[in-house]
Amino acid sequence: MLGSVIAILMMLLFPLGTISSTSATFSLSALGISSVTEEFPYDVMRYPLIILLLIMFVLPLFCIFMYNKRKMQLRILIYSAIVDLLFYAYFFMFETSACYDLVSNALHIAEMSEELEIGYRFHLFAMPAVSCFCCIMAFRGVAYDIALLESADRLRPSRK
Repeated sequence: MLGSVIAILMMLLFPLGTISSTSATFSLSALGISSVTEEFPYDVMRYPLIILLLIMFVLPLFCIFMYNKRKMQLRILIYSAIVDLLFYAYFFMFETSACYDLVSNALHIAEMSEELEIGYRFHLFAMPAVSCFCCIMAFRGVAYDIALLESADRLRPSRK
């Protein structure tokens, strides 16, 4: 679970990609799009991306502290793995086109109609998969703990 938290924390802290044209360069991060070039100041927050990444961060973090409620941990780990996989669908269906449109509109307003090139960083692709893998491994570990405790409870005489 901690591995999943660290993987998503890396996505929150490091840039996710760059959008560049011949006259301006923009950085795509978890907080939104910001201009790297000083001649063209631009900064836009992308709230759906921030909210999705925060959900991806909080679920496994919350799950770490639920160690007394193992069945609840299993459910949260399943939800966390599903959200990690849904990140790919959301990002590549909605966020890429929205970022491209925002930057192209900003360049059009500044009367710099140019072709844009989008480059994504490796951790944008890898970290949700690492997080999902860590959630699956944690799920297996918690399920094993539940089975081990149930077998120990079966052998222990009850005090009724």
